[in-house]
Amino acid sequence: MSLFYYYGLLRRKQEQLHRLQDCQSQLQGIKQEYLNFNNSVVTPELTSTTWQGSLAEKFEDIRIEGIFRSYQDLEATQLSNVFSTINSKMSSLKSEIVSLQKTIHSLELQMLED
Repeated sequence: MSLFYYYGLLRRKQEQLHRLQDCQSQLQGIKQEYLNFNNSVVTPELTSTTWQGSLAEKFEDIRIEGIFRSYQDLEATQLSNVFSTINSKMSSLKSEIVSLQKTIHSLELQMLED
């Protein structure tokens, strides 16, 4: 393979890494915004002066057990999995970049010797 090929491959891997870093940064901001609205899911609190009775209890159960639990699961499990996947791919790309840089360096040395 030519040196030109490896330089192109290196550039593509660096671009992929940069895009993943940008994505991770944006997701971190979204996660923070998401956490800020965590309590909004269960507000306003239902009291005897706002709404009471069996319908209020059913609504509260749906809001807590359905919506709020899903909201928490999204943050705790799903977003964590996304960040883990992104970090894993970034580590893989960094290793590939180092390997490509070594290959390029080796090819450049060979060209100088010839």
